[in-house]
Amino acid sequence: MSDTPQTDRRHARGAKVLPPLECSQRPADGPTDTVPTARRQKGHNTHPKRTTERWGILNQFVDVVMVDLSPRELKVWLVLFRDSKNGIAQTSQGYIAKRAGLRRPTVSAAIAALEARGLIRTIHAGGLNRGISRYEVRAAAIP
Repeated sequence: MSDTPQTDRRHARGAKVLPPLECSQRPADGPTDTVPTARRQKGHNTHPKRTTERWGILNQFVDVVMVDLSPRELKVWLVLFRDSKNGIAQTSQGYIAKRAGLRRPTVSAAIAALEARGLIRTIHAGGLNRGISRYEVRAAAIP
């Protein structure tokens, strides 16, 4: 056995572990305000109604639609839903592929299948010199 310390295998090589917080650095016990002061002052708030609506959309999707989708369609819909703001997602198929662990042609096929089911609608097909794609994301098919 050597006298050199063994490297802890739980941490990546070269990664540093932060030291524990000192007592003076720990937050006070009790409720804390999670919205930063700067955001409150600029007129931003947490929009509990929007959060409730998004959970409602996600619940409807899981309860009614998800069972009929292939894994690739499910991944693409979830990425688009996560990226959506007011029901519109702006992202490229390449970026969807990267985050979903799929190839770009697979994402393209999944988008076509989701459009055929009425779960998304392409508002703007992006591309070279055309900007980024925009999709309307729906929880259920709308005829």
